[in-house]
Amino acid sequence: MEWQKDLVSVVIPAYNADKSIKRCIESALTQTYKPTEIIVVNDGSIDATEEIVKSFGERIIYTAQKNQGETAARNKGFSLAKGEYITFIDHDDYWHPEFISSCMEFLHAHPNAIAVSVGSEHRSALKDYKTYMPSFLADTSAQGKEAFVIGNFFDFWAVNNHICAGSVMLHHSIIEKAGGQRTDLALSGDLEYWAYLGTFGKWGFVPNILLFVDGTQVQRGNLYQKYYNRYKKCKTIESWESRIAPRLKAKDIAGFRLVRGRIATWYIFAKVFVGEDAAAFRMAKTYKDHLRDKFGRIWKIGISAGWLSWKPLCILIRLRTRIYYYFRGRRL
Repeated sequence: MEWQKDLVSVVIPAYNADKSIKRCIESALTQTYKPTEIIVVNDGSIDATEEIVKSFGERIIYTAQKNQGETAARNKGFSLAKGEYITFIDHDDYWHPEFISSCMEFLHAHPNAIAVSVGSEHRSALKDYKTYMPSFLADTSAQGKEAFVIGNFFDFWAVNNHICAGSVMLHHSIIEKAGGQRTDLALSGDLEYWAYLGTFGKWGFVPNILLFVDGTQVQRGNLYQKYYNRYKKCKTIESWESRIAPRLKAKDIAGFRLVRGRIATWYIFAKVFVGEDAAAFRMAKTYKDHLRDKFGRIWKIGISAGWLSWKPLCILIRLRTRIYYYFRGRRL
């Protein structure tokens, strides 16, 4: 078929990626869909990332910049991309060989969809077990079913938490129309981008696990510091939603509030993690009706008696987290 000649651009942001970048690039090179360009943006690495990437020769388009963060690196890759379709993947993750072909087949069968995502399997340095997005794909009988156009993107996302970096393919034209990722969001910048792009048109979903997210590739002993440095850059929810909220339609609002509640739950944890208890308290009170999951319940309990219950809770969470991250980091 003619569409099987369409160019797909793969963007890989890389920062101190010498433990995992080879596997990531190889997973892109071994895709069954071949008309693909692979762009690696070295975001100021100080390890052997450049040497490893250059060992692939002309099969890779390589560029380097000073360290600006993964969203800035992705935007740099977008600016270099020539493909009609764009996808991107973090350097420590990798794809099933059918990822690109499955996405391309869907997008050509559904020309009105602006993007499509796939299921993913996740490993974390913080856990000894795998998780799945969406969680229903943990049941193998749910896999392999027909791909579909999502009726309401935000409602589906709120229930299934189905999307992450590396799981998405987009029409290049939608990036040109919407612009790139925000470079000021060190935390959940990719989630902000999905929510923003979700206001531009229909999305599809392929219920197969075609992305493998590997969060175990962390230097031994650095786990707590890695997360502290990241969480210290956490913004407010108002900032996170600033370019999304004005574009929401009435039908999107209920689902979006639940998605935002998941982000708020995470942001509160980040604020507590770095000792910004007052900011976390204000956030918990503001978004208490939509906080999600286990920590959402904890934050609701924490604000029940005001600051008298909140402060001791924060101290306890910080102490427990520091101990847990320390010992997890030593096991890497």
